[in-house]
Amino acid sequence: MLRFVLLIVLASLVLAEMPQIVPRYLEDGAEERVVGGEVAHRGSWPWQISLQYKSGNGYRHTCGGTLVQRGWVMTAAHCVDTPRTWRVVLGDNDFNTNAGTEQVREVSEVFSHSNWDSSNVAAGYDIALLRLSKDATLNPYVLLGALPTPDEVLPHDHPCHITGWGLTATGGEISTQLKQAFLPVVDHETCSSGSWWGSTVQDTMVCAGGGSDTGCNGDSGGPLNCKVEGKYVVHGVASFVSSQGCNTEMKPTVFTRVSAYLGWMEQVLSQEALSFLEDLAERDVGGEVALPHSWPWQASVQVSNPRGSPFKHMCGGVVLNKKWILTAAHCVETDELRRIVLGDHNLTDYGGQEIYKTVGQVYLHPEWNSTRVDDGCDIALLRLHTDAAINKYVQPATLPKPGDELSKKTTCYVTGWGMTKASGEMSMLLKQVYLPLVDSKKCSSKDYWGTTVKDTMVCAGEGDSANCQGDSGGPLNCVVNGRPVVYGITSFVSARGCSQPTKPTVFTHVSAFSEWIESVRQRTQRCLCGKCMDDLVL
Repeated sequence: MLRFVLLIVLASLVLAEMPQIVPRYLEDGAEERVVGGEVAHRGSWPWQISLQYKSGNGYRHTCGGTLVQRGWVMTAAHCVDTPRTWRVVLGDNDFNTNAGTEQVREVSEVFSHSNWDSSNVAAGYDIALLRLSKDATLNPYVLLGALPTPDEVLPHDHPCHITGWGLTATGGEISTQLKQAFLPVVDHETCSSGSWWGSTVQDTMVCAGGGSDTGCNGDSGGPLNCKVEGKYVVHGVASFVSSQGCNTEMKPTVFTRVSAYLGWMEQVLSQEALSFLEDLAERDVGGEVALPHSWPWQASVQVSNPRGSPFKHMCGGVVLNKKWILTAAHCVETDELRRIVLGDHNLTDYGGQEIYKTVGQVYLHPEWNSTRVDDGCDIALLRLHTDAAINKYVQPATLPKPGDELSKKTTCYVTGWGMTKASGEMSMLLKQVYLPLVDSKKCSSKDYWGTTVKDTMVCAGEGDSANCQGDSGGPLNCVVNGRPVVYGITSFVSARGCSQPTKPTVFTHVSAFSEWIESVRQRTQRCLCGKCMDDLVL
């Protein structure tokens, strides 16, 4: 059986059947780290980081953590209680081997939750965000951890894995290799019962394990990785275990429940201006070249080319899953031979990771009117002829919930292969540009778009920050609770050009069409944009 573990504080608790357990923090030299587990494959947990502190002439691993933004790491507050010189190592698997995938970043600032009390770990709030001195470079070995939706709680026995570096056996030596162990969720009702953790466990925590498989000292702050809808989501930050030992029955490992702190995280990240988005607002209409594969849900919708290469890029698109692509209706209303390219970065350079798929079926929204784009409903679904492989380069996008709205302060940016200037050539490299949101009241005022803009649309970008033609159908990616969500599909700009004052880019509001998207995917028919009609199938 796998035995696993965390570097941890021990909670104080009083249970009817046992004496009081005194809280105990492990000293820096405590040889009580991860027990058991199995060695993880390199790159299998690319959001896992090693938090290290300066010791003499070198650095020493002390806790785990999760990369949540290119410039930010999430860990446990108790890991960073003591002022030290901290650094983060990303993309590592074996401390004794330099594989060339590692990245080292100094920690420039530590933000522990304001309610964290180091003398009472059982009170909760054991969470911290670390700002890196320099953004991490995203690649197959360094990726952002997906975070849950606000207040999401997993059911009893939901499968999860804990990851980190720890002991190979109790009292043994620390493992130099990243390890993993299976830990099923223990629901709050069970975990907070008298024979388990009792009132020590708060509803802002999540329990996992509870038998011979558990976490132990050495992986505090590390992620609890739980598979949800086909992908791993970080639902917990390792917090504490029992003072009786890390394999104590009915005393599962306790994690800070991430979904309970997304609001706090968003507040910290927004106050600190999300380092990875800084300066984007001052770029030209073409934005800046995106890091390769940093937007793995971005698709290129291509049409047959009568001259030159067989296909040419026409529009952007969004990967929903292995079968479906979301794009703008105006991109696919003509009966042309089309293909979809996934996992691409440079349209002129074959990198080996690209996936080419033909379109089996096109579904236009039934209320789409090509002669009146301002009527709205500029949205379409493309069903691929054969399923695409989901991998490190091709991943499904996160969509908003029905009716979700954004605050004006939400950070968004558009991606695609667009023009480098309003009258320039199309870029062959995937680009990104920051687009500030324009509230609907302002965007629909007479000085802006007036009645052209409907409540099924969202506006973003003004002046030089607007995006240009060539990215129709592509995503408007907005950072919500620390992760990008596709809130818009690029629809139209001003006929006078794409960088016009008072004429922001207009996007189809994805959350307004959630039911239609689901109905098409489920082969049902529903009504959204006016009277009911059959979906137009090309």
